Amino acid sequence: MTTYWPYPKIIAHRGGGKLAPENTLAAIDIGAEYGHKMIEFDAKLSADGQIFLLHDDNLERTTNGWGVAGDLPWEKLVSLDAGGWFGRAFRDEPLPLLSQVADRCREFGLAANIEIKPTTGVERETGRVVCTSGENAMGNASGSAFALLFFG
Repeated sequence: MTTYWPYPKIIAHRGGGKLAPENTLAAIDIGAEYGHKMIEFDAKLSADGQIFLLHDDNLERTTNGWGVAGDLPWEKLVSLDAGGWFGRAFRDEPLPLLSQVADRCREFGLAANIEIKPTTGVERETGRVVCTSGENAMGNASGSAFALLFFG
């Protein structure tokens, strides 16, 4: 039995693998530069309902912030440095919104695998908002493809 998989066989993990700070526009740019046709990234919900990219529940590993990311409003999250931990060339790289990533995917013709990373206590809301917004943001691009994965 042959299973049909219409997507690229190689997907740039968290945007650009180990080439740039994960889940940033810089990572997506580098993933596209290296010829990837599909990216994977992690989506969370801020305290005020904005969808942004981040893998971990907490901010410490990949930003200069601390605490639970989903407990903060976007105004605070956007001011964090999400690139400096990776290297000086990426200092002041911000956390991106899903809408910004969708624009970048359209620009480069990238398919996307959106992994939903909810904050404890808002799992259903995160899933609902990311699914609806992801479909609107990613699905409206001509020829685009996306997949949603939910990990609670």
